Amino acid sequence: MTEKNSYAFIRKWILIGFLTLIVLVSGLAVYLNYYWKPIITERIKEAIHKSTDGLYRIDFDNVRVNFVTGRMNIRNIRFTPDTFVYNEMKRDSIAPRYLYKVAVAELILKRIQPWKVYLDRDLEMRSIEIDHPSLEVNFTDLKNNNGTLKEDKRTAFQRLAPYLKSVKIGDIIFKNADFKYIDNSLKGGKVTALKDLYIKISDLLIDSASQFDKSRLYHTRDIYAELLGYNTITLDKNYSVQIKELRASTAGGYARMNGIRIVPRFGEMEFSRRFKFQKPRYTMNIEELQLNKVNYELLNRDRRLSASALILKRANFSIFLNRQIPDSIRNKGMNFPQIALQRFKLNTTVDSVLLQNSRVDYSEYNPGSQRKGTVTFSRINGTITNVTNDSLSLIKNKYSNVKLTSLLMDRGRLDVNMKFSLNDPAGAFEFDGRLGRIDADMLNSAIRPLSLIEIKSGFIEKMLFKGAGSLKGIKGELTCYYNDLKITLLEMSGATTRLKRKGIASIFANILIIKDDNPSPGAPVRTSDFLFNRPQHSSFFNMIWKGFAEALLETIGFDSATQREIKARLRKMENERIDRDERRDDRLRKRDIRRSNRN
Repeated sequence: MTEKNSYAFIRKWILIGFLTLIVLVSGLAVYLNYYWKPIITERIKEAIHKSTDGLYRIDFDNVRVNFVTGRMNIRNIRFTPDTFVYNEMKRDSIAPRYLYKVAVAELILKRIQPWKVYLDRDLEMRSIEIDHPSLEVNFTDLKNNNGTLKEDKRTAFQRLAPYLKSVKIGDIIFKNADFKYIDNSLKGGKVTALKDLYIKISDLLIDSASQFDKSRLYHTRDIYAELLGYNTITLDKNYSVQIKELRASTAGGYARMNGIRIVPRFGEMEFSRRFKFQKPRYTMNIEELQLNKVNYELLNRDRRLSASALILKRANFSIFLNRQIPDSIRNKGMNFPQIALQRFKLNTTVDSVLLQNSRVDYSEYNPGSQRKGTVTFSRINGTITNVTNDSLSLIKNKYSNVKLTSLLMDRGRLDVNMKFSLNDPAGAFEFDGRLGRIDADMLNSAIRPLSLIEIKSGFIEKMLFKGAGSLKGIKGELTCYYNDLKITLLEMSGATTRLKRKGIASIFANILIIKDDNPSPGAPVRTSDFLFNRPQHSSFFNMIWKGFAEALLETIGFDSATQREIKARLRKMENERIDRDERRDDRLRKRDIRRSNRN
């Protein structure tokens, strides 16, 4: 045999051997797939059913296993609860508070070793990828007649132990997930729906050791969620809600949102006329919201939100109220800050809330002037500590302290300190603060439409205030240092909607009543005490505004009693003018009669 023929012979047998090996491996794979697939299918269904005490069942249309690459595809998966078993558990007070439904078109498992599942009872794989799953979570606050709920103390490992010794998965990735959360503890069952959610679960491990690892939530090192470009419309169709970006991580203990916008779908006046009674119209634009050191295990287990800090960066809020619409008989005291926190359904403890470079615009439409008045607080920075409605936290500290600085009407620096008694049913609070130098006429955009008073000149050197309040009302003292104050009284023009100057009344007020300076030359500084008894329809901020306005008007000599006196004098002057006109007309009439008699 020549060397050439010998080489061809060897190559031929190598090729035959290689093809034979391929045939054997392929045949073995086909056999294993045919033999093992029903075993794996049955094991999966049995493990899910028995480990959940029959509460859940899993169904799927097809399982394809590639033993060479360790890849498994499962199509059309349905993970559903058995309602009959669930109702039985509820009667026995052992039903879980969370109920899940999952639907997946296709599940891809990579680097899985099926024989280890069967022989060693170890489930290991590199990753699971799930595209376009549908996830539904139902929460029900279940309690028995004694107000408690029996808990299943078994760990996940103890549940799986009869079927698997361990479960180890590198990554579980949900892409373009549709997520629905239904809170049945709220009236009507509040629904929160998210679309195109990305979730990555890292390092899932369930075994005899990891079951006691407190650093793992749901036996994972991290659960990361991401949502981009979220848009929805509120159930009442009045607002659109937009979130540019949301990211959260259990390992990092954070939740961050960028580009949060709540935008009314109707203009100010149109919005207000959609309701029978006065209803504030809100606009919100938050550039960045960050929640730090979130205890996700506590949130999941006990529905308690615990975090070290809530940071709001460049948060802009606008509130509009149309006073032309009738006020409701509802007690607006229920929206006092601490009362609203007490009513908040979620048990919450946030060590501190930080406001950074934020803004608030509050506007009211006054039907008397047919105009909108606006007060503005810009460049708001500060801290709110101990924001909580948790009973145990309130035993340790029942006060929340607020320390804020801002620019009033974009000009005068305003420093405010407040102290809220969080568990006081009467909504008690204390306050003090200081307003720095500001031109008095900068307040006209708020004062002119709401009070029909216009400041012509003057400046405020500083204003000091302190006091206390509750649902009953507010009381305190205010000292305003100012110079060269001149005002104009306004009224509606009969022919148009234009505000016109009350000439005589303004001159009368400035010359005889208004105190130009505080302190006046050679006199001590004037301090005004104020007391405002809150009616039910008065809100927290309206109550404070009314109290401050009363004190300011008293300081400049234009309190309620003086205003009544001015009106009385003006009526007297008007009556005297009418009398003069009548006497003059009478003289002219008599003169005309005498002239006609002579002729």
